[in-house]
Amino acid sequence: MDEGQDADQRSFQRSYSQQQAARIKTKFKTQANALLRKNGMQQRRSWVGSLVVVLMPILFCALLFVLQKVINNAINTPDNRCGCYCNLCYKTVNGIEQAFNSSSPENACQPFEQCTTYNESLCGLEYSSSSQAAFCPITTPSTWPALIQAPPINLTDGTVDLATLNSTALFTGADRAVAEVLAASLFFVPNVTAEDEAAATASLVAGYAAGAVNASALSQLGLVMGTTELGEDFYSLQLEPAFVNSEDYNASILNAVSSAANPNSVDSTAVLEGYLNRSTILGLAAPSVNLFTVVSQYAANASDIQDQAYCAYRDSRCAGTPAVQAWDFQDTSQTKLNLLMFYNGTSRAEEGPPAILRVNQGINRATNAFLRYALGGEEYQAWLLGLQEMPKGGSRLSIDFSSLLGPLFFCWLLQLLLPSMLNQLVYEKERRLRSIMKMHGLGDAAYWTIQYTWFFLLNFVFSWILILFGSLINLSFFRRTSYSFQFVFYWLWVNCLVSFAFLLSTLFKSAKTAVVVGFLYVFGTGLVGVLLLQTFISEAYWWVIFLELVPGWALYRGLYEIAQYAFRGNAQDRQGMSWSSLGDTNNGVPAVMAIMAVETVVFMVIAWYLEQVVDTGVGVRRHPLFFLGRFRKDKPVKQHAKVVDGGGGADEAVTVGVEAEDVRAERQRVEGLSPGASHEASIVIRDLHKTFPAPFGGIGKQAVRGLTLAIQRGECFGLLGPNGAGKSTTLNMLTGFLDPTHGTALIEGHDIRREMNTIYSLMGVCPQDNLLWERLTAREHLTFYGRLKNLRGQQLTTAVNDALRKVNLLNGGVGDKQVRRYSGGMKRRLSVAISFIGSPLVVYLDEPSTGLDPASRQNLWSVVKAAKEERAIILTTHSMEEATVLCDRLGIFVDGTLVCIGNPKELTSRYGGYLVFTITTPLEQEAAAHALVTRMSPGARLTYALAGTRKYELPVQEVTLPGVFETMEAAKAELRVLDWGVANATLEEVFIKFAKSLGVAGG
Repeated sequence: MDEGQDADQRSFQRSYSQQQAARIKTKFKTQANALLRKNGMQQRRSWVGSLVVVLMPILFCALLFVLQKVINNAINTPDNRCGCYCNLCYKTVNGIEQAFNSSSPENACQPFEQCTTYNESLCGLEYSSSSQAAFCPITTPSTWPALIQAPPINLTDGTVDLATLNSTALFTGADRAVAEVLAASLFFVPNVTAEDEAAATASLVAGYAAGAVNASALSQLGLVMGTTELGEDFYSLQLEPAFVNSEDYNASILNAVSSAANPNSVDSTAVLEGYLNRSTILGLAAPSVNLFTVVSQYAANASDIQDQAYCAYRDSRCAGTPAVQAWDFQDTSQTKLNLLMFYNGTSRAEEGPPAILRVNQGINRATNAFLRYALGGEEYQAWLLGLQEMPKGGSRLSIDFSSLLGPLFFCWLLQLLLPSMLNQLVYEKERRLRSIMKMHGLGDAAYWTIQYTWFFLLNFVFSWILILFGSLINLSFFRRTSYSFQFVFYWLWVNCLVSFAFLLSTLFKSAKTAVVVGFLYVFGTGLVGVLLLQTFISEAYWWVIFLELVPGWALYRGLYEIAQYAFRGNAQDRQGMSWSSLGDTNNGVPAVMAIMAVETVVFMVIAWYLEQVVDTGVGVRRHPLFFLGRFRKDKPVKQHAKVVDGGGGADEAVTVGVEAEDVRAERQRVEGLSPGASHEASIVIRDLHKTFPAPFGGIGKQAVRGLTLAIQRGECFGLLGPNGAGKSTTLNMLTGFLDPTHGTALIEGHDIRREMNTIYSLMGVCPQDNLLWERLTAREHLTFYGRLKNLRGQQLTTAVNDALRKVNLLNGGVGDKQVRRYSGGMKRRLSVAISFIGSPLVVYLDEPSTGLDPASRQNLWSVVKAAKEERAIILTTHSMEEATVLCDRLGIFVDGTLVCIGNPKELTSRYGGYLVFTITTPLEQEAAAHALVTRMSPGARLTYALAGTRKYELPVQEVTLPGVFETMEAAKAELRVLDWGVANATLEEVFIKFAKSLGVAGG
């Protein structure tokens, strides 16, 4: 090569490299932009489905809201709100029911006593029963003395004189002497002076005047007041139930406990009874009181205390003596108090409101006993005067259904988009849309990033529609939960859900199956959550965290915790779940959030790995240990080819080929090309093999056997062959969807084994099937693929319009109609237009004219002929006419082997070898016509005979066209020839002859 030619070659290479880099190579940003816009187009087309998705959280929240309103209105009765003044009530007097009102002071209506009419503007604690009092506003809470737990009086046998009944104070300790000294001081009677009594009375009177009871002065009178623990109707110190004598409450003050040393402390009891016998305490009836005498009883150890204190549970009696609380002074000394106090709280485990714990007075008594023992004087005391709750506002009974049913409903709702995501991901694989996007240059990184981002945004917006609408209609589940916490919690959940969808999508090949499984999963996780998981959570089983590894159950646990906090917040009028709540004991939300965060990463990694090693239809399946870098399929293997000798074939154990002259010449031409010299040929295939392994070992199926050829730019190469010959396998290897067993191919200088991502940006593909989105228009398809090829702005618009015009889809607004309305031929034309958008350098057309009418076929051929000037094209077809019109060269592929190659005329002349002669005569002259043909060509072969028309193959060695004309001119004298004709053999006839000679005809 001289210097001038070498310079020209280098100049061409530089120009080509610049053109390829500027026009074809796309970046991540370009791919992501194209896919994001395409997804937006699809979303607009599916506006009905989007509207349904948006309405679902609104519908569910509205359902909860209506249910909550209906039931709360039904339970909004006088019983379930603060009591009001009764204007009119009915009483039975002398067996006759009579009406009374506020003008009958002698028979005034009592709170909630058959009342029919209330004064709604005059409500408060003084008009309420004990059950109603819980709902009343109390701005100035009363102060009550501390009480001690005592045996229930109603469970005694009824024969005991209550005034003389003794109660046992059980005690023990490591040092019995110390314990006995302390026990003797537990129930001492102090010296109550007249001044003390007057002070106590004055405190009571002052409390009435202030609108709240101040009964703390009763603690100084020496008697210990006690109640049982059976508080089933009222359990708040706002209105201390011990001082309410009501049928609605059975634990009023039952016992005034006196020291055994001074059982008749009349002075103290007189003041107490004077207080208790007042007619009202803020309008409430005063309870009765009974005096018990406490007898100390030593127990050997704490175990004995438990046996006696709990032996009969309800009546708490062993040996006929009821017991109050018990004390274990352990190793208490004069310098140290070490106290353990026992009380019977078994009923607190029962259903219903909890009883008030009466432990304050017991601890106070033990502390005072220790002070006197340690300091040596009865004057040392530390009185616990009283207990008081915080002020509270008014309330009424209501049921927060958003918190009760929320975990189930919202667990379903927040997973509702999972089947939709699965459908889209699996549908694109099932319909090979993912494949065609990849062939046109969409990288895996861009696809995964945009799909993940798209699904995340959809789910996150969906969750906030739920939160905002739920808050708008005042559902406590959302309104009382910290919004910053909800943002983070649902952000983590949406990430976990989307990554889980990607993981599940790798396990399915059918979109319908994926959707069904998705819905079953959503329904099942919610149902199992409410039936089983909720029970496990309430029992605080530690192993429940393993169940929460299932994303749906992790979500249910989080929603359950939020619901519990919202329910309590609604009952107590305070905030529910917040960041400060995460440190609470048994709050499982921190673990749930950690699980969601970790699983987001783990699921995506596993999904990516499975897509590499599982046959998902989106690329070459890789070895399970590919990440170790040692498992490549580049090594040659022992081949099993078919001997090609022009007359048949037989299986052999080694690669033996008797190549035709033209195939051998093509191989030698390819071997003469310098490696990587893309300026010499656009497509260079070198010794390409593909062997599919046998299912159970043994010799595998050889689909391609040593294919070698080169295709220039501006050349359309036709790949012909019967079904199963290996054409599709070859294209799949060239497009990166099968890995060659041996050999390789260079596409514009890039190796298909290592550089497919670059090759994808250089090529266009028209697959055998129309791989299109049914709800997108032709213009939207071309715009999407044009963006993938780095077209933008006016350049993109022009390219799309030109593509639509060339395939006759522009006029009449056809290009702006959705593809689902297209005929098969229109879809086919669109697929061809897509393959040429963006000026790819290599185009693969797999039977492009299938299903087209003659006019559309001719138009399509014009498009392909005009486009091949700038690129290399490989075309497969079963139409010999199409191959003749479009292809510069043809290769006939039989049983994985290239058996001939050349342009259509060369193949016809080279392998045809005969003229086709047709003659039509009257039936009675058929024999004469046959004799005429055999005289003209002794080797003539009859191929067709019907109704006087006969067709023959005349070997070209025996006849010439002038000779045929001369013979037929002379035959008119002896035959009546109705019609005759002579023609060269067609490409189709050559193809059929080849197929029959190799034993694969009819494929």
